[in-house]
Parts: sequence; structure tokens; C-alpha cells
Amino acid sequence: MKKIVVHPTEALRQQQLLQGLDAALLKQLEGLVRFQYFPQRQVVLQQGSPGDALLLVVSGKLQVISFSEDGREVGIHFIEPGDFWGEVAVIDGQPRTSTLVSLGDTVIGFLPRATATELMTRHPLVAERVMKRLCHTIREASRLRAVLSAARAHARIFSVLHNTVTPLPGGQGAVIENLPTQQALATMANVSRESVSRALQILIKQGIVEKDHRRLIVLQPQVLQHLANGDRSEGGEPEKAVAQAG
Repeated sequence: MKKIVVHPTEALRQQQLLQGLDAALLKQLEGLVRFQYFPQRQVVLQQGSPGDALLLVVSGKLQVISFSEDGREVGIHFIEPGDFWGEVAVIDGQPRTSTLVSLGDTVIGFLPRATATELMTRHPLVAERVMKRLCHTIREASRLRAVLSAARAHARIFSVLHNTVTPLPGGQGAVIENLPTQQALATMANVSRESVSRALQILIKQGIVEKDHRRLIVLQPQVLQHLANGDRSEGGEPEKAVAQAG
């Protein structure tokens, strides 16, 4: 197993959930958080497992995955460094509703449930951040339903991409930062990796997006949004849909 070095003080200071808390409290938490390393594509938590800890992402990246009734993986969203996950199971004490998979070398801090609930109870700032996360989770679930309701594969891919777009300041266009892998996008759109590859090639060929290392520059945000609303081309050909949208 790969050896890692974690500096607990710095790791906790970088956590969004804990920012602004007293230094003495963070020092106390250092002795309670268990840090663990996970290599790429390893299951960090399994759907149905006990909600006995709140997860703090120190480094790396996670994908939240659920499963359809026929056993297919459905990607929900990504968790970046400094973020937290698992608040629902921590609050109600019920089993986990999703599976977590590492997308690269990842370090996770496990904050025991009793400690996490005490923080929520005694510190309004922590409680507010958790409530905002719950609202975000509800919105993500609604967005996912909209994505999966699209009948055609390419429409779902375009929708996933559109939902990760970040507008640039001053109306100078838009970008998709830290573009997920094609396999991760395929899981989120419930399609094959080959379909994702073809959809990206179409968008690049038509000048709707431009690849720039690990990000996509969205040159025509309105066209991408139109495509995300549904592939309306005859016969379901994505090239025709792009032409119509443009």
C-alpha cells in the first residue's frame, strides 16, 4: 500500500465545514479524526453501510454512485478536496444511500458520528453549512432526475456537461474545469464510454467547445444548453441535433 503523510492540523484547517472554528477545537478534533488513503477506483464506502462517520476529503476526488433497479451504476456528482459527505446518514442514523468511489489517489478523514452531531448542535456555523449541503443534495437529486429523463444517450451527455459549466467573470464565456474522465461522465449519464467520446468529438468538431488540457472552454454556451434540453433531431443523430441547435 502506498505510504502517505498527513498533517492533521493543516488537513482540518482546509476543510470548508470547519473553517472559522476555534484553534483549540481543531486541535481537539485532530485526535478524533481517522485518516485513510484510497488508490484510484477503490470503493471508499458502500451503499447500505452504517452512517457512523462524516467524511472529510483531504486530497483526491470522489464520485458518488447509486444503482438502478437493474444494477446499473448511476453517477450522481463529484466531491472535491476540502468538501465533506455523509451528513444524511450521520443525522438520521440510517444506512448510506450511495456508494463512494475514489477517482485518483485520495485521502479521507473520518469524523465519528457522535463528534459530528455534537459539532452541528453546538456550533451554528457548522449547522448552517450542513443545511446548505442538504439543500444542494436535494437540488442535485432533482437535476439527476432531469438528466436521466432524457430519452437519448447524447442528450444525457450534453446535459451532464451543461450542468458542470462555470460562467467566466464579466460574461467572457464559460468553462468546465477539471473535466471528469470519460468513464466518470459515462456513469453520470448512464451511457457507454464510447458514447461520451463520440459526443465530445462532435462538440469539438462543431466548435461548441474547445479542449484545453483538463478543462473544456465552452465557446457556445447557448448551443450546449439547447442540446442539454433534449436531442430533437430526426432519427436521433447527434450531428443533426448540433446543426439544428446552431
